[in-house]
Amino acid sequence: MSHVNTEELNNTYVLNSLVKKSSVPAFSRVGQAEAKPQRIFWLSVLLMCLCGCGYETSSFLRTFFQYPVLIDVETENSGTLDFPAVTVCNLNRVGDYNSECIENNKAWSACIQEFSDIVGNPIISERKLYTAISKTTTQLEIKYKLKSQKLFDHYTHQDYADRKCYGYRLHHLVTNCNFNSVSCRADDFSYFQSIPYGNCYTFNKASSNHTESKRLAVRKVGQDSGLDLELDAWLDTYLDFSASAGMRVIVHNADEDPNPVDDGFNIVPGYETQVSLTKVSIQRLPAPYRDRCRDYKSTKGNQFNCIRECQQEMAREKCGCVDPFLRTDLQASLCNLTNKSQMSCFDDLLNNLEKAGLPCECPLSCISTTFEKKIGMAVLHPRITSISPLLISEVPECDSGSNSRKKRTPPNQRHNKRSHQGQTESKAKLKIFYGSLDHTTYTQRAMFSDSELYAHLGGHLGLWLGLSCIALFECVEYLALLFYLLVSKMKILPK
Repeated sequence: MSHVNTEELNNTYVLNSLVKKSSVPAFSRVGQAEAKPQRIFWLSVLLMCLCGCGYETSSFLRTFFQYPVLIDVETENSGTLDFPAVTVCNLNRVGDYNSECIENNKAWSACIQEFSDIVGNPIISERKLYTAISKTTTQLEIKYKLKSQKLFDHYTHQDYADRKCYGYRLHHLVTNCNFNSVSCRADDFSYFQSIPYGNCYTFNKASSNHTESKRLAVRKVGQDSGLDLELDAWLDTYLDFSASAGMRVIVHNADEDPNPVDDGFNIVPGYETQVSLTKVSIQRLPAPYRDRCRDYKSTKGNQFNCIRECQQEMAREKCGCVDPFLRTDLQASLCNLTNKSQMSCFDDLLNNLEKAGLPCECPLSCISTTFEKKIGMAVLHPRITSISPLLISEVPECDSGSNSRKKRTPPNQRHNKRSHQGQTESKAKLKIFYGSLDHTTYTQRAMFSDSELYAHLGGHLGLWLGLSCIALFECVEYLALLFYLLVSKMKILPK
């Protein structure tokens, strides 16, 4: 081509070279056909093949750019499994013996100077708490809801330390414990504060200095292994407007923070609850694949934390305050539960978010572990046999006071004010163990790799048009030649 003069570059030369000498069979057949019917036949074949190639190629590309995945399922049994973390909360966030101090908006340090001889009342109502009273129909409902608004508005505005002291301590909720027939210690539990449930305590929670080698593990299945807890719900200290009675339990990965609201299940006082676990892990693919997962480990969070912070940020922008029942790291004032304008703003915000969705991107985690649960229950015998007493030290910031202060009596020292029947009805047993040492892993992998993209495109072009890689470069050459001819003619034309 380099020896061809510019004068020789004309339409006839280019078309003859493109059609007759083309390495693409369909083009060369059209150019070499001498009879008109033969030329029409091969031209029809060429058009049909172009349409077929275009349809098949576009269909494949539409599928490819949906980034479909395949799921590989693998079940492994190594003879040992890391035990999950188990979080326990009381469905009643604070005892009624503390309600007077909270309603008077007193800090814990001021409250322990007094001694309240209030005896706990049984549960009167199991109505859910609302921040508005528009749906109430009786004066009694209005009374309870207004009382609950006042109490929980003061409770949410208490600082972190005061809420901890007002709630149930570890030795109140967990009276006995053992793991794999070995007695538990207080150091095996970590503290977690939930606004809806008050003080929560997590067994086997991984921390920064908790290495993999120190993780608790089990090597056998069944009720003789795993975690045994004896719990006390303290039903006779429940607030009269607490919605439900019992304990909230969350079984979760030791590396993740618990989410009691969405992930937990309730256990009933007066019963023994047995939970048989099966470990399941899911490994997802990041964007552009459909789950668009995110590695939250780098930020020490999870999807729930992302959604919560996004929602709180929206509340701060729209309403000037944040939801007091959702923990947040944002520097903002808490909404007042008795402020109708703030509650109305927050309700409108939630309705809009439900319709339009969150403005933030909070995808699923790339690696998540769940525990499938089979739960069984049996009536607890009144004569409860203790497992192993939990070795607990008192909380200094809550139980210490100067000699000039009259120390507030903790509930576990007031057994004379609780009937034997009341104590028995508040007890619950919880057994959590593996039903199988199988670990099932669901792994996503891409249905098509980059090499398969080229292979499919090459296959369609070769099948329908007989194109090869060399033929494609030949087409590029002729296109460049036509462009050069067009530019040359435009320069020759008079201005």
